[in-house]
Amino acid sequence: MNSLSVQLGVNRVLFSKHVSYSTVSMDFKADFERKLGEHNLKFDVRAVITGDGQLYPLGSDTKVLSSVFELVTRPLVYEIASEHGLKVREATAQNVYPDFTLMEDVEDKAKIAVDVKTTYRIVDSGWKCSFTLGSYTSFIHAHRKKKNIEFPFDHYAKHWIIGYIYKRKAPEETGTYVYKAADLKNIPVPFEDVDVFVQEKWRIAGTTAGSGNTANIGSIKGTLEDFRNGGTPFQSEDEFLDYW
Repeated sequence: MNSLSVQLGVNRVLFSKHVSYSTVSMDFKADFERKLGEHNLKFDVRAVITGDGQLYPLGSDTKVLSSVFELVTRPLVYEIASEHGLKVREATAQNVYPDFTLMEDVEDKAKIAVDVKTTYRIVDSGWKCSFTLGSYTSFIHAHRKKKNIEFPFDHYAKHWIIGYIYKRKAPEETGTYVYKAADLKNIPVPFEDVDVFVQEKWRIAGTTAGSGNTANIGSIKGTLEDFRNGGTPFQSEDEFLDYW
């Protein structure tokens, strides 16, 4: 059977009966930014609530705050998928990429990967930040295309990063008591000044490792606009993959 090879951004996608038109044609960035506006998100997340109405402040641990942003993202991703008639598969383990897979079905060869990344800044202005973008020793290499990834790497047509950059409050500012539901507004939000960007992974990738003790791809070190505009030194996704 002949397949029609087309250019999707810098990804080469082969059309066959297992390629979803919905995933190929959708603009995830535009859809997610639209959802942010529709929901008018304030990121006013303060505590975990138990069934009997007790509230436990979140604290300022970055692992907890990362989970908060993933939970805020989750329903928006499901809404986008539903609008395009797609299914969502969430990562089956903590070390499996991506956080969300959008697809027509498991046989779809043009799946969309969506990964949530977070980091915090210390100063209000003049700051630059960076992220880690996954291992460079696993699925991006053809002979390891199934390692630590929900589906084989070549089953994905797009790889999107939703990035959250926030100002983190000190632990002593985040509440240290068990509260009642009526006291919700008295619990401090443990972060502030949240900025969001959506960009293809390769367009924010840098040329150095992203962490000292693990084999992770590092992003560019840049401003919010650098991430929103895609400040990578790479000219294409192929060049990015060849480099790493």
